[in-house]
Amino acid sequence: MVAIEAGRVVACTPVAAELLGVRGERAEGLPANQFISILDGELLQLRFQSALLDETALEFVAERPGRRDEWIEARCLPLSPGVAFLLKDVTDRERSERTIRRKEQRLLAANRSLRLAHAAARAASWEWRPDRTVRWLDLPAARDLECLPPSWTEDEEIADWRSILPPDGREVFDDAMDTLSLNGSASFELEVVGADGDRHRMRIDCAATERDAAGALVRVSGVVVDITDAARAAQALREEVVSRKQSEKRQQLLVHELNHRVKNMLSTVQSVARQSLTATELTAPAHEFEERLMALAWTYDILTREHWEGASLREVIERTLAPHAGRGLDRVRLDGPDLWLSPNRALSFALAFHELATNAVKYGALSNDAGRLKIDWRVVQDGTGRRLELIWTEEDGPPVRPPARRGFGSRLIERSLARELGGRATLEFRPEGLTCAVTARLSADADRAR
Repeated sequence: MVAIEAGRVVACTPVAAELLGVRGERAEGLPANQFISILDGELLQLRFQSALLDETALEFVAERPGRRDEWIEARCLPLSPGVAFLLKDVTDRERSERTIRRKEQRLLAANRSLRLAHAAARAASWEWRPDRTVRWLDLPAARDLECLPPSWTEDEEIADWRSILPPDGREVFDDAMDTLSLNGSASFELEVVGADGDRHRMRIDCAATERDAAGALVRVSGVVVDITDAARAAQALREEVVSRKQSEKRQQLLVHELNHRVKNMLSTVQSVARQSLTATELTAPAHEFEERLMALAWTYDILTREHWEGASLREVIERTLAPHAGRGLDRVRLDGPDLWLSPNRALSFALAFHELATNAVKYGALSNDAGRLKIDWRVVQDGTGRRLELIWTEEDGPPVRPPARRGFGSRLIERSLARELGGRATLEFRPEGLTCAVTARLSADADRAR
């Protein structure tokens, strides 16, 4: 206790002196203003001065002088004359109350954050105790989702959760509860009437947060999320996928029909050629014409299979040589990357390889048992882009002599092929064997490695 009469300290107990951080024996007799000035803390000084001026009963709590996070309570009692201050250490009480207030503030902040999250995600949280009821943790968020009775309050508890479910969702709910009891978590979807009166798709995720000693559910927490927009988007996507598949199927049918008609057209041209070129002197040209049509047909088969996106250079070469399998294709060597060609280039290469293969079988390396055929190609990158370099080399066949005149095959290779490829193609009729060198610029989007 500290007693002040006639503007001076008349008493200061040891406990009061310790709480105020002063020397009790020195405090007694000091003028009141001087005593107040030695107190540590402006707020404490103001409290004491105010009590002296008013001389009325009051209470206040202030931080203990010279101590951090320690608190004292002062009761001011008026005397006749003067006042008395009864002091008490209330540190434990203040710490507890301040801790409670901080927790309340954090809880309020968490609730505000939860409501913001609920609003952003169109969700609402709930808690369920099997021996009690279902309780919404954020009733406004729940009202935004479901058509709840307007009389429900924040403390509303639902005795039977199944009563708020649509009839067609109760079986789904029962199955989910079985899963929850077994696995500790469950997720299911329902359609409910929303606050706007329309039907909405909801996803409910829940988890067991407490069980008793026997393992039975004691507390379940969960969240309801409105997934109507996502469900509609997923349905629209599924319908679009089905529509695209149907469109692709129709397109594929059209491609097959077109391919069938092209084959029929080639067969018709082949038949007309046979009927027209019946003379003995025209038999050889008719046969050559028919073989060229067949080379085109094989290439069309490859392109049709690849949906006319292109064809593999290696496959075009192998398919062109396939009709001559009886002439020892084990003597043929292919070496090069599996290059993907555009449709036009694949057709041009097919016709050129057909001419080269036919010549090799009739007059070149594949016309005897010792000849060998090498087809090498590579892709070269330079400052102007990519280019294909291909060399057809025949060895150990009969001696080769340059032809007296350029036939259709030579013109096709040296002129048409070079023009189609945007490069050049040269034939060399060397005695040791025919050589064909092809250089072509490659397109970045159409011609690529597989």
